[in-house]
Amino acid sequence: MFLLPVLSSILGIVSFNADFYFLAFFALVPLFLFFIKEKNFWKLLAGAALFRLIFALGTVYFVTDPILFGLSILIFLGLPISVYLCKNFDFSRYGARIYFLLPLFWIFWDYIESQYTLLPMSIIIFGNALANSPFLGLARLGGVIGPDLFAAIINTVFAAAIILRKNKSRFILSVFLAALLIISGFALAGIFIQKNKEDYALKNRIARVALMSAPREKKFFDSELSSVVLSENTDIFIAPEDLYPHDIENYQKAIDVYSASAKKLGVMLSAVTSRIDLLSGGKNLYKSSILFSKDGEIKSIYNKVNLTITSEYWPFKNWRPFYFDYYLKQLTNLEEENRAIFDSKYQYQKGTASLLKADGFSFVSLICVEAHYPFYVKKLVGLGADFISHNSNNTWIGGGIDQYLRLTNNLRKIEAVWLNKLVLVNGIADYAGIIFPDGSSDLRGIGNQSVIFEGEIRY
Repeated sequence: MFLLPVLSSILGIVSFNADFYFLAFFALVPLFLFFIKEKNFWKLLAGAALFRLIFALGTVYFVTDPILFGLSILIFLGLPISVYLCKNFDFSRYGARIYFLLPLFWIFWDYIESQYTLLPMSIIIFGNALANSPFLGLARLGGVIGPDLFAAIINTVFAAAIILRKNKSRFILSVFLAALLIISGFALAGIFIQKNKEDYALKNRIARVALMSAPREKKFFDSELSSVVLSENTDIFIAPEDLYPHDIENYQKAIDVYSASAKKLGVMLSAVTSRIDLLSGGKNLYKSSILFSKDGEIKSIYNKVNLTITSEYWPFKNWRPFYFDYYLKQLTNLEEENRAIFDSKYQYQKGTASLLKADGFSFVSLICVEAHYPFYVKKLVGLGADFISHNSNNTWIGGGIDQYLRLTNNLRKIEAVWLNKLVLVNGIADYAGIIFPDGSSDLRGIGNQSVIFEGEIRY
């Protein structure tokens, strides 16, 4: 019986890794059959855990941390527990059946698991497999929840068809229903995408943006910034997160470099760096996105709210997993040693939800992992943002950077369509470019040299 969860995990891996989006409509069928048929509580738990472990190992293999994976699986076990309770208590008088509740159970626990692990797993919420498909427009219905629910419903109907296969009329009816849902979803998604495209074309304010991405080995720092040449009509330049090497001892030097660069370039400049808030008596350390004016003055500051565990905060005080002691001995990069898990003085404080306010527009400035909290992004956009900027530093990833960026771009596309906003992309070891509200994109990859993307945006 455990072959069914294993088969689902393999199909899910192929669907995500090979962009075979159509497999998202079948990949969960074996797992759902397992949930519907299996009566033993402990086997339900074991099968769900096996599915989640194999699926995660095959998709997000670049973050194989035992604690992260263990907590992720533990949360996901809420799904088989919900299924077991539904099957073993009489809800029939309320008209609720396992076939109707299973898709709801799935999206609830798929989302909860993605958000409440130590590092968010939003890039493998199952609906993200539809990001590069004609069904992307369904993101208008709740972001990642829309495509996720749609895929879960289709998988449930196909699972029901298999269970009812001995009853020819019911089998045909189930297959017909699945086909009807897929056709309807295709049509509805197309309508939403077209509406986003038309809305964007009607925007009459234009800004020219310049986005910089840099390779993993940053060997240029302020000298690279001083050599940047931008078009005369550029309105804002966004530097990659942590371009200038810093810690809490020389954070002001980094700020000074960005300020001088803004003045030299004659444009507003947005940069992400660590910063000690002097107004708090020098006690609070923040990861901040700072917007400088053309004169090098600080115009606006956003302090990161969703901090990254180990590097920016560590909730377990002096305790850390034994394997981090081994990891520390291998480090040669002082930047990597300056992390909250190794030294409590690098513990960052959470900021509050806010926008960066420029001349003529305001925008969301997501810092690294914050793009992986979809409803937080929605909250920020609700403050009146004209567009979204996602600035990241991906040096924490060893092998699998291409996989991470591909999955992250899926999530960025879904958020752009859902919120009907442009998403600007740049960072260290990241693309540079724009994802449009209709899901199309203009992105530049990086090699061994930094890349500057320049383009016009409507807002």
